[in-house]
Amino acid sequence: MCYNVDIKTQGGMTMKKEQIFKIREKYTSSKKTGWELDNETGAVVIYSIKAIYHNGNYYSMETGEEIVFEPYVAKVRESCGNVALQVPGTGVIVYRKNEQGQTEILLQLRKDFNIYGLPGGAIELGQTYEECAAMELFQETAYLANPEDMKLLKIYAGPKHITRYPSGDIVFHSVAVYKIDGSLCTKTEYQYDTNETKKIVWANLQEIRTLLNEKLVFPNNVPILEDIVNEYFK
Repeated sequence: MCYNVDIKTQGGMTMKKEQIFKIREKYTSSKKTGWELDNETGAVVIYSIKAIYHNGNYYSMETGEEIVFEPYVAKVRESCGNVALQVPGTGVIVYRKNEQGQTEILLQLRKDFNIYGLPGGAIELGQTYEECAAMELFQETAYLANPEDMKLLKIYAGPKHITRYPSGDIVFHSVAVYKIDGSLCTKTEYQYDTNETKKIVWANLQEIRTLLNEKLVFPNNVPILEDIVNEYFK
């Protein structure tokens, strides 16, 4: 799979080492935690991990190199196995009008359960929720979006958002659901992650109601899709 696209900045420049070291010189401090904003560059100095955050990237204040965090949930699973975890994440509602003037929602046919759901997934270390939403949308559908265009709709959690995956992993989801107009998204030439997505479809509201009635929707997404057809786009 080829994901060498800058989701966070859509082509924004990365920081050079001399910039990082210049900021470091301004904020030499014995602080163990907390942060400060560098007004000149807009970078955030993070004392707890000795890093600088700028345009969606983290850089070591010691080496000037970009910091790449390990996949969070997978790393935790190595230690705790299938035990239930509370996992924060995102879901994305991409909407558009078709030629008949009907509202359509972008859905993925999930490979794990062979049923339909919204693109989305767990937030990784260091991500903002908007960055997570844009990254998951790209990985699972190959649609590229600017995180700044993601509009928070609602937070979902509780007894309707607990999943046992085919692997045996149990997840208590806390899902920040975002919406974005499809006109703000770009369909790229990249292939979506076929380990997660079998295909993507645009479904109108009646088609979504049919999927719900026939129980062809990922259970964690059922309350969200019910709100889509009964409240958000009625």
